[in-house]
Amino acid sequence: MPDRSLTPSLAAVAALRGHPGYQSAMWEAVRRMIALYRADRLLNALMSDRARALFTHGALYLHYRGPRNGQPGLTVGAMKDFCVELELCSRGRCEAMLALMRAAGLFAAAPNPDRRRRLLVPTEKLFTLHRERWVGNIEAMRHVMPQAESWLAAVHGPAFVEGLVVALSESYIAGLRVLDNVPLLESIVERNAGLMILFSLALSGPADQPFAPAVPVELSINALATRFSVSRKHVLILLRDAETLELLVRGGPANSQITFLPKGREALETMLATMFLFLAESADKALRASAAAVHPTAAARAG
Repeated sequence: MPDRSLTPSLAAVAALRGHPGYQSAMWEAVRRMIALYRADRLLNALMSDRARALFTHGALYLHYRGPRNGQPGLTVGAMKDFCVELELCSRGRCEAMLALMRAAGLFAAAPNPDRRRRLLVPTEKLFTLHRERWVGNIEAMRHVMPQAESWLAAVHGPAFVEGLVVALSESYIAGLRVLDNVPLLESIVERNAGLMILFSLALSGPADQPFAPAVPVELSINALATRFSVSRKHVLILLRDAETLELLVRGGPANSQITFLPKGREALETMLATMFLFLAESADKALRASAAAVHPTAAARAG
């Protein structure tokens, strides 16, 4: 059974939300997330944004974990088992995702003496995409966590990257779920660009407003659909559902504005704080693991 106690506590989330630098951390993190967001209609048809992020993290985890356990690493069969076990997708959809990602240069075939196992390796392109996202979040976290500087100094090191992938993945496999603290957002996050659309609107308020703004902000269905490669209908349904969940309300001439409601502002703040705490714990584990890799004797004495 998943261990939900691993999810950062609401008390820890509340403490982080109360930090004087938290507004700046949210603004910076979300700006960077939107800047790095890459939409792909073909991949969207196979998996949601959330599932694709878990998929690639899982692939990196298998790449590292396999050799540790006497296994070849990331094979097509192992990835199918991983996806089914964590209910990310079916075996057939997993194989289709791997094929598309290989075509995009994110994975490459690797020599394998056992021809029954199709061995893959992540490419530097995939590592670069993940590193960009980690760096963006960690740089934002400097506003609230001084130790983020040490993570930034280590993030380009192979031992730290391996430790971070393993820590993030093993916590998720064990049962940590960011959305356990904000179940209200689950249906939004499961949709393509759902969270990015809310984030984009939350950033569109006046400079003197918090994240998300408490005043009405302008809404362009066409601009959101174009920016995130989804249909106008997709955006409209998302906004209507967000209204039903009491996250926001539409108004103004021809419904050309939205206003975030207190429940919506709290949900976004809570989700980002939970994500920061999850990443911070994993980065600390990665830092210790990378130090142990460089100085195994000293680490053994400290242990």
